Amino acid sequence: GSGVVVEVAPGSWGSADLRDIQVVLDSVANELRPLVARPTQGPINIRVIPRGTAPRVLYERGPDGEYVVQLTARDERWFQYAYQFSHELCHILSNFDHKERQGETVATGNQWFEESLCETASLFTLRRMAVSWAEHPPGRKWIGYGKVFGSYADHLLAESHRRLPANQTLSQWYAENQPALHDNPYLREKNELVATMLLPLFEKDPSMWQTIAYLNANPASAGKSFSEYLADWHGACPTGTQEHLGQAMSLFGTGSGPAAPAWLARLGK
Repeated sequence: GSGVVVEVAPGSWGSADLRDIQVVLDSVANELRPLVARPTQGPINIRVIPRGTAPRVLYERGPDGEYVVQLTARDERWFQYAYQFSHELCHILSNFDHKERQGETVATGNQWFEESLCETASLFTLRRMAVSWAEHPPGRKWIGYGKVFGSYADHLLAESHRRLPANQTLSQWYAENQPALHDNPYLREKNELVATMLLPLFEKDPSMWQTIAYLNANPASAGKSFSEYLADWHGACPTGTQEHLGQAMSLFGTGSGPAAPAWLARLGK
């Protein structure tokens, strides 16, 4: 098993059968969770409910300590369940709820990066499911459905806002957009551009997902500058996964400036 126990709550899912939703969400967990496994962790319990204006995972755990994920996918749009659930599962795997709070508020200056990673996870998972369902559909009724995951991912990746302006590197783009990203983590089009740039790194080496298990290892990281936040992440990763991060970090050019840690400075060159 994937070490993720998903319980789909009954409710207004439209024309979808609960058991079919379960098949799709289990399939998402089977793609993503083994890549982020940590030996000490017990199973991750997630209750999935059909509500909300946007998909999200709640900070407050359910009565049995389970994570509560709200999805807005309905009916038999399985690609939408897969897309939304992989995003929320990525938040859970990257310790989204392990951040220092000032009263009720959590520092969100670096939250855009976690959002971008979660969008990367959605694209990655859709493309993986396109392959695994084509080879081994989870039942007769799903034969041929795999390609829908693939074409949905293609549709998203083709959106014009996901491309860098001509002659601009991601680090130049980041320098320009940094204030906006810092102030509002939910600028979806910006997060989606970043995710589209990150996706090839994770597809080239899927073991890179292991690093998200260490993303919010230090609760104070959330309130630091982006380069300090990345340095904390890098420092928390076990040796062996650190060089993966190096590639990703160099995309943002966060190695410039006197305050940047040495490993970032080396990458920036």
